[in-house]
Amino acid sequence: MFLQELKNFSRDNWWVYALLAIALVIVYVTGKGNMLEIIILFLANFLGNLFIMVMQANYTSKNNKIGAVYHVSATATFTLISIYGLIVLNQSQYIIWQLAYALAALKAFTYYNFEKNIKFINAASLGILNILLFIFFISFTGKNIDIAGLFNININAELFSIIMALGFSFVTTGLVSTNDKLRYWFSLIGVVGIVTGSGIGVILSYLNSNIDGIALGYMILTLTVFIYYIKLLPKYTTCKNS
Repeated sequence: MFLQELKNFSRDNWWVYALLAIALVIVYVTGKGNMLEIIILFLANFLGNLFIMVMQANYTSKNNKIGAVYHVSATATFTLISIYGLIVLNQSQYIIWQLAYALAALKAFTYYNFEKNIKFINAASLGILNILLFIFFISFTGKNIDIAGLFNININAELFSIIMALGFSFVTTGLVSTNDKLRYWFSLIGVVGIVTGSGIGVILSYLNSNIDGIALGYMILTLTVFIYYIKLLPKYTTCKNS
């Protein structure tokens, strides 16, 4: 299914490559950004979002065991991106929400592959966790947090990062649910937030003369996930006759 989704992705989302090419031309002409960084982060985002689409395709087809494997794979990929964003770009909104993503992946993997339901990890508890993470994110904005004397985290809650944080919150709350319909709607709302926030981030970083490679990757590739979810909309809006 992975290769099939890759073929489907390239066929249905050919414009992604065009947008990347345009972005690279802009970076080359204006000098506002690191081309190598943008390409690498784009490829990482590409892989992570492809994992998400394969995950959802398997969940929709009730191949939940395989879907959970791709769920974990996507989480691992985005964790690496988040670590890069924290260390190199000093952006904390990505890594903070990886805790919620990791719990959601753990829940899905153990539930579908080992029939072990970690009951305390559910939509309600993840919703509460996301609220607490959001409060932490806002409360500590502008402050430096020392991590074991190794490096400092500078929490900086700008408009784009706040919107992305809300998007991450909805996505992770939905992903932990074993209710496919709830998972779909929360994920869709979250994806809208991520696309919107990352788009604002790209514009702001361009105005600051250094295009944010992570935000660019999130904007372009999460947009493909949004389109993918929209295509599934009839399945989740059609009323079934009892």
